[in-house]
Amino acid sequence: MNSLTCFSVRPIQKGELNSVYFLEKSLFGDHGYPDFFFRQSFDCWPRGLQVAVDKHNNLLGYILVAPSEQAQCVWILSVVVDTLAQGRGVGRRLIVDAITSLPKHVTEVKLTVAPTNPARHLYRSLGFIEHCVEEDYFGPGECRVLMLLNLEP
Repeated sequence: MNSLTCFSVRPIQKGELNSVYFLEKSLFGDHGYPDFFFRQSFDCWPRGLQVAVDKHNNLLGYILVAPSEQAQCVWILSVVVDTLAQGRGVGRRLIVDAITSLPKHVTEVKLTVAPTNPARHLYRSLGFIEHCVEEDYFGPGECRVLMLLNLEP
């Protein structure tokens, strides 16, 4: 996977759910989403689960966007890029494609990120602002930065 000059982003296919799960597991271990979550995400938000694949259809990454209780808001629940593809624009493309395909009534995008995650720079470069830090978000010692993107003109 030396060159990523040609990759595409598209909706996930049902047969790729295990590949997404294994990518999640390889990067996050026991802290990642369980396999059944991806199946339920596919059933509940099929347009929100997108994958990046190379020209040979190898999985490079995925994004999961889900609606919020507020109709004007969505959450990016996960952006994951294979270690070999990181730093090559895959994450940026997944996020940009997801945001540009949102319905017009969506005016806010939220996500959380670990304070030490270098992806914070990517999110800031795309216009996200750091709203607050929530201590113990995933349990004791697992704080997250809540980031917001305002899509209103």
